[in-house]
Amino acid sequence: MRILILNRRDVKNPLGGGAEKYTLEVAKGLVERGHEVVWFASSFEGAAPEEEYEGIKFVRRGSELTTHAFGLLYAVKNRGRFDLIIEEFNGIGYMTHFLKKSILLIHQLYQEFWTAEMGKWAFFMKWVEKALLRLYRNKFTITVSPSTKEDLEALGFRNIAVVENGIDPIEVKCQKADRLTLIYLGRLRRTKNPEDAIRIFFKVKERIPEAQMWVMGTGPLEEYLRSKYSHPDLHFLGFVPEEEKYRRLCQGHFLIVPSIREGWGIVVIEANMLGLPVIGYRVKGLKDSIRDGYSGFLVNGVEEGARRIIELWNDRQKYMEMSRNAREWASRFTWDRTREKFVNVLREAGFEV
Repeated sequence: MRILILNRRDVKNPLGGGAEKYTLEVAKGLVERGHEVVWFASSFEGAAPEEEYEGIKFVRRGSELTTHAFGLLYAVKNRGRFDLIIEEFNGIGYMTHFLKKSILLIHQLYQEFWTAEMGKWAFFMKWVEKALLRLYRNKFTITVSPSTKEDLEALGFRNIAVVENGIDPIEVKCQKADRLTLIYLGRLRRTKNPEDAIRIFFKVKERIPEAQMWVMGTGPLEEYLRSKYSHPDLHFLGFVPEEEKYRRLCQGHFLIVPSIREGWGIVVIEANMLGLPVIGYRVKGLKDSIRDGYSGFLVNGVEEGARRIIELWNDRQKYMEMSRNAREWASRFTWDRTREKFVNVLREAGFEV
């Protein structure tokens, strides 16, 4: 088959994240089965207009906003060439809902993201997003979590398959840090809410003075956070490559994920894989990737997050049990499983992949 993927970013885009990693993995699975895959996305500084990577052809046109118009024109112009069009909806879409060969792939609704990133005046975008999504409600749709499936069902979607994210399993014996080490890993932006992770750390430090925290990631809030929260036990590490990321996770004891919403949260499973219980906010997506009371805890704010860490750290037997549980939970999610399930749901939907 010849397959077109429409996503505003590709995996080489510096702003790419979990959605792009997911797309790369399922695209690789399709290529491995002999299919031709074209990934249409926006351009970015230094990007080639077209290139091949991992057997996938990247075509880049326009900015993150205008790429939707360019992508729609590309899909319409080449609709006879492609046997399947996979459109990813990220707040706004490429509007291929009227093309017979198109399906929808969506990781999460943006909803709270609009006002968090753009201010209260952007509240109307919540309505716009839902109105646009309703145009796709008769399309076969793939999403990554039961939370997003519920959101879509509330908009009238009925033909939905859930294909969760995965990870690349690694076998490593972790050497933990000598003192309690909390970790935040992700973009430093309002939707990820990194300031609450730091506030949790300081609350924990009131009871466990030797605690330290590593903040891994960059973003628009970095300068603000560095200037506001200067402390010798709070370390801003900036961008960290994959090898260092896993080394740090190996040394840490808890991951804190205070996002206002997630599609799933790959970082949750990555931390669980290395034995870290995850403290996450009780929000869409994290309710699916964190098994509350087993691989970590879902909490409703800073106070509860700090309390859970303190209680668990002071009960080492329970901590070690949850650490083992976290590893077991993570073992259920691999990219091999994701690729296989993605292909299977496409076959069930009538596509000969």
